Amino acid sequence: MTPENGGKIELKLGPSSAETAEYDALLQTSAHSFRGKAQVGAKQVTFGAWQTDAASEPPEWLLADARAALKAALRTSQVEGRWPRRITRWRPEPSR
Repeated sequence: MTPENGGKIELKLGPSSAETAEYDALLQTSAHSFRGKAQVGAKQVTFGAWQTDAASEPPEWLLADARAALKAALRTSQVEGRWPRRITRWRPEPSR
């Protein structure tokens, strides 16, 4: 479901090991959707190329929230020994 305002983050676990994981990422705003891959490991999060219906990258505020969620998943994996299978978040758009 596309958000009416703010942004939605959906991350689904792909191939993983004890140290690293790949997530299928879907970031959505009311106007655009962005699909890509995220690699998590060694206290680092990297995003691959985005497939989008927009002519730009995802908004930085939404990327920052997705990055924070993936860093939290890394901490969870280190403590619990497993990666979260799915992460879904909604965030308001920051006020200017």
